[in-house]
Amino acid sequence: MILPFELDPQIIHHIIHNQAGSIGKAIIELIMNSVDAKANLVRLTMNKEGFICEDDGKGFENEEDVINYFGRFGTPHHEGDATYGRFRLGRGQIMAHASTIWASNSHQMVVDTMKMGYSYDLSHLEESIPGCHITGTWYENLSDTELLSTLQEIRDLVRYTPAAVELNGRLITRDPQLENWDYEDEYAYYRVKLEGAVYIYNQGVLVRPDSSHLWGAGGLIVSKKAISLNVSRTEILRKTCPQWKEISKQFQRLIAEVTDRLNDNRKTEARREKSVRSLLSGEGNLYQIVNKEEVITILPGNRHVTLDYFFRRLAYEHNMKCCIIENDYDIPKGETMAKAKLAMFVHPRTLDRFGVYSPEQFLENLKLISDIFDNYCETNGYHYRKGALSQKPTLIDFRLLSDAFVERMEILKENDALDRETKRAWIALRWCLQQYAGVCLGKGYNKNGRVLYNEETFSILIGHSNTAEAWTDGESYIVFNVDVVKRLKGDPIKTAAYIFSLLEHEIAHEGDSLDAGHDEAFYRRYHDISLKMSSERQRYMHMWLMKYTMSLERESNKSSGLAWSERILIDRVGNGRQKKGLARAIEDVSDDPIVQSYVPDENVSLIDQINTDLFNRGLCPDAPKWEEILERSRYTGRSGDNNHASSDDFDPFEEAYLDMMQDIYVMEQLQERERICNIIGVSITDIEEKILVYLEDESEDEIRRLWATKPWLIENEHKEEHYKEKEEDQNPFLVIDDKYHRLIEQGETVWSLRRNAAAAGFHIIQDYLLWRSGER
Repeated sequence: MILPFELDPQIIHHIIHNQAGSIGKAIIELIMNSVDAKANLVRLTMNKEGFICEDDGKGFENEEDVINYFGRFGTPHHEGDATYGRFRLGRGQIMAHASTIWASNSHQMVVDTMKMGYSYDLSHLEESIPGCHITGTWYENLSDTELLSTLQEIRDLVRYTPAAVELNGRLITRDPQLENWDYEDEYAYYRVKLEGAVYIYNQGVLVRPDSSHLWGAGGLIVSKKAISLNVSRTEILRKTCPQWKEISKQFQRLIAEVTDRLNDNRKTEARREKSVRSLLSGEGNLYQIVNKEEVITILPGNRHVTLDYFFRRLAYEHNMKCCIIENDYDIPKGETMAKAKLAMFVHPRTLDRFGVYSPEQFLENLKLISDIFDNYCETNGYHYRKGALSQKPTLIDFRLLSDAFVERMEILKENDALDRETKRAWIALRWCLQQYAGVCLGKGYNKNGRVLYNEETFSILIGHSNTAEAWTDGESYIVFNVDVVKRLKGDPIKTAAYIFSLLEHEIAHEGDSLDAGHDEAFYRRYHDISLKMSSERQRYMHMWLMKYTMSLERESNKSSGLAWSERILIDRVGNGRQKKGLARAIEDVSDDPIVQSYVPDENVSLIDQINTDLFNRGLCPDAPKWEEILERSRYTGRSGDNNHASSDDFDPFEEAYLDMMQDIYVMEQLQERERICNIIGVSITDIEEKILVYLEDESEDEIRRLWATKPWLIENEHKEEHYKEKEEDQNPFLVIDDKYHRLIEQGETVWSLRRNAAAAGFHIIQDYLLWRSGER
């Protein structure tokens, strides 16, 4: 027996409440119904209490239309009788948000799902109302924010509809024929942008914005023909819609034309994301993508690099050690560690680009890409490139490495750090840098129009750092790494120019640069300073050159070298132009106060003060053994979970295991001490802990000999005095890591903590502190 399918009444509930979630979408369905009814104008008024939507369309012409097309959901449209409609379901969305009164021609329908359920009250009007007039009252009044958000959503959704739409008295629609487009054909209007989403309008109504990584660019598509959509009109049926296939092909061609016109160095984030998707799906010219497209972002400097460069540098410079930063707030510390070149540091933006949430998932994607690329090389004749991405990086745990990493900084004295010739160039440069810093900061000018600062300016110093080529406290000093300064001897012109750029970089920080990152605002400030001060920078470079070479001449040194010849060349150019009645190429600064003035000696007391501050901040430690630290910091996945637990957090199973091992150790130790006491004939309570330590694990004869000679009396006396002298005055807050400071009690010293830890059976003070506090 053949029976028809039936619809349960609850399907109406689903159609009304589950098609779309927003009021804006529900209102758009009413506007699309107006367009389907051949309306030319739709007037929409909306406030926090309700709305009115009226059009000049044909409306419901008779009672049969009302019963078939309003009272019944799912009645199909006939081919060509509607612009948007397919099965007459959309009007149900507004019924989930408001009670409504529909008036059209001579009929009125009242719908209130809260009171009437899924029924409607049909009545006849005494006076006919042309078109369709809908009045709605929200079930819950809108807040100011909800109202503004809904109004903006409506503006975005109906931007190019065929019917004109007025929202609260203002026209919000546009005629696409009056706008400029990159391309137009029988299917759609097209506009391409380098960044942003691709907004897709089905005959003027927004369907959805596509993420830029799907296309490799952003833009706008307004279709002329109907695109096949799902029931809620929120997604395109991309595989089956013939119109969409043509539109998609044309838009891809336009994107290719635009991107091909760009310089190779001009890569957008959308293009990088699309390249990653191509690598993961095996689409396109993978050889070109691997070697040319920048899909990885590394630190320092947020540099975008190709996958080929990433693997080559990993292998040749970092022994395949890779540290992936997972959170944006860790970027400043990551920048600092990256400058020390301990490993290759990957920016968290890379994880977003690859669509992953942990370092393990990132490695899995790299392995997948490697397999896909090897297969591509085998198939397309790139046999020599097979295996280029096959080496597996060794992940370094950022948390563990960050805990072990300490910046090392120290201010140096010129006489101790520089030889005579380098010092001569540096002293002249130091003075000019100090004056130039004042210019960059916008300090006032003196009467002759030139700046000469002696006070309230940055002191220019040299120092040593394992992470920075220059740094500043943002108030009183700027320090340049001595390794950079020493290059003045061999290549003074290029080095001085580089140091001037470093100075601009530090001033752009507008504060302490030790813990500062490089955000967009910083790069904008640096960009502005570099452009604005370009002429002044050149002038101060010339003054340094003059001051430096004049110091050579005053001491009757042989006038030779690149700096001296550069100055002579500039003078000749200037003299030659003057003979022809022209201005000098570079002004004569030989009489400038900056050139003629005496350069003060470096401020030794300031250097001592800064070094003391750096020491107190823990920035002057001994050089660590990085190979051991990197080995201990291998990524295990424990600290990379969603909770980002620190290395001190314990897994409950691991903690239970450690407790069990501790119990076994205590039992074995007790048995050993009972053996010792039986041999020498004493009880455990009669023998001190430090004596038992001497006798443990010794043979029976050796235990008797040691008990007779008692070597611990003399040795321990000397040892205890030695450690007491060395450690009794040591401040534990300077020796023990910051995270354990809360566990240290007032008056405790390193010596007392070490004794108490040993008495409790701990070799490490930190373990003792955790045990004592009950945290372990």
